[in-house]
Amino acid sequence: MQTKTKCIGGVSVVAAIALCIAIAFTGLAHAQDKSHDSHSGTHDHGPEMKMMRMTQIKTQAEAEALKPGDSIAMVCSMCKIVTVHAVGKDKSHVKMMTVGNKHTCSACDGKVTVEGTGKGKGKHQEVKHVCGKCGDDAMFVVATKADDHDKHSQHK
Repeated sequence: MQTKTKCIGGVSVVAAIALCIAIAFTGLAHAQDKSHDSHSGTHDHGPEMKMMRMTQIKTQAEAEALKPGDSIAMVCSMCKIVTVHAVGKDKSHVKMMTVGNKHTCSACDGKVTVEGTGKGKGKHQEVKHVCGKCGDDAMFVVATKADDHDKHSQHK
């Protein structure tokens, strides 16, 4: 039983790293190097490395604090899938962290239920995502804030 726990933990780390790389490449694909705009294409510079900080979130309150332009992502370490949602004004992303909410995993078709862990109360209660096929500890949620991305990508 102990080996299974260690394996899942290691897989979660690998999934988190894969998520960061995937989102970084997404940002690079859409990034515009504004520091060289005045050169009118006379210089052949490669894309500038843009860094994005992703932080695990565990409560509905943390999801509600996200603003339009931020991103939230659910990672399943068993299915090896990352599902990214852009945060909009409608706050539909909060459902991902609302106790009792259910959805289907797009990879394994497992039924995923958001459950409270008992740590904290109300919107500040930590939640976990339980997949009928992957289990209790397979999924976690991370977020990146647009203003954090801007701070880390500025030239100094």
